[in-house]
Amino acid sequence: ESAIARHRSIAKDAWRIEMQTPAAILESYRWLRIGPAEISQHRDGLVVLDPMARFATAVGLFDRTQAPKADDRQIARIIADFNTAIDSTPAFFWIVTPDNRRETQVMAGRAWGRAQLAATTQGLVMQPLSQALQEYDEQKAPYEAIHQMLGAGLAPHGQTVQMWARLGFGPDIEPAPRRGLAAHLRT
Repeated sequence: ESAIARHRSIAKDAWRIEMQTPAAILESYRWLRIGPAEISQHRDGLVVLDPMARFATAVGLFDRTQAPKADDRQIARIIADFNTAIDSTPAFFWIVTPDNRRETQVMAGRAWGRAQLAATTQGLVMQPLSQALQEYDEQKAPYEAIHQMLGAGLAPHGQTVQMWARLGFGPDIEPAPRRGLAAHLRT
């Protein structure tokens, strides 16, 4: 199995687990931004522009306070769509650190920001694949698989995969969903 195929397999498994784990999907629902109005209002989160999701939300058919059943038809479609996107992913990007201290996490976040800006200048986009990096019981197998694949966990105190993302070409999104400075400052 090639490295790219292994990346894809782990990403698909982790995504399926997240979509079928009620607590995990409800956490994601809190960050969903469906349609242009929510995207403009919040400027962060998980962007959804799908017409069916927008319609279901507008007419009250999508309840973000209730987790769908694991065999829900919409969840199956979301998983299938994700798998299609993953299958078309030409490359993956990751950041591995020697430990998981708070300072290291912040430095990894800064490195991620610089990498994302550099990718953007080259016409590339990166989509985080955080599902396999989560440390809840249901994600144990993908978590261990991605750490093993990327050579983390070998140091005496354990290395950590801080970021993992798909990398490729994507559509331009204007405006980019960013919060302004005032949203980050407290007085």
